[in-house]
Amino acid sequence: MSKSDIEKVVAEATDAGPTVIDYDSDEQSDEYEDASEEHDGHHDMTKPSDWKPRDNDSENTEDNAEDEASDSTGSTKGSPDYIDEELLRSWEVGDKALGDPELEQKRLEAAQYKLEGNALYLEEKTREALDKYTAGLRVCPLKFTSDRAVMYANRGQMKRVLGLNDHAIKNCTKAVELNPQYLKALLRRAEIYEETDKLDEALKDYQTVLSIDPRHVTANKAVRSLPAKIEERNEKMKAEMMENLKKLGNMCLNPFGLSTDNFKMEQNETGSYNIQFQQNK
Repeated sequence: MSKSDIEKVVAEATDAGPTVIDYDSDEQSDEYEDASEEHDGHHDMTKPSDWKPRDNDSENTEDNAEDEASDSTGSTKGSPDYIDEELLRSWEVGDKALGDPELEQKRLEAAQYKLEGNALYLEEKTREALDKYTAGLRVCPLKFTSDRAVMYANRGQMKRVLGLNDHAIKNCTKAVELNPQYLKALLRRAEIYEETDKLDEALKDYQTVLSIDPRHVTANKAVRSLPAKIEERNEKMKAEMMENLKKLGNMCLNPFGLSTDNFKMEQNETGSYNIQFQQNK
């Protein structure tokens, strides 16, 4: 090979080929850089666990918590039944606490609302009476527990007449919390429990009434009759449960040519059950 041919081969071998971009190299062109992080939001590459709430997010959370505030009977702020108990508490505790004469005046104002509610109830104006009792609770200081118990019990009766049994129970329960010896509230709640088939709760309330007044006629009658009703209800519930279990069992066994009739249950001396398989005849 001549010298000129050798020089030609060397030139071809050392000639620079097409440019290759190394994407793993730190010396990349700007067009391959990551998206800029110079913004105040979250970019798509962050994990949810790394997200941090903005200042206005915490403010919204506080606003929602305030909107969902509720009183001791579960009435939410803004509802017709809501009682601002924090306001009532501020009348008795702290720098802005009212004096005894002012608190007594508030109690008398509440008593007037209660009387107006009683009159409206006698006129069968149930909703109007309900509003009067609520108005009384909103001004009656917390220290006058007996007064407040009466208005809660009366409000519970209004709820009962309106068919709002859950609300009625909550109001009667509040009355009992304020005055555990309040027979009318206990009896009213027991009757609502009985009307709504909560027989165990009703029996417990009637028994409490008898512990306060052993000669109470209604409570004595209920304590004698309710156990049998409770037993009857439990037996009915057990029968319904067994029937449902039988239907479910048949759905599983039928594809195999079997049914729950192939399994006989016998109760043993301990009260538990033994299951025996019986072949189809």
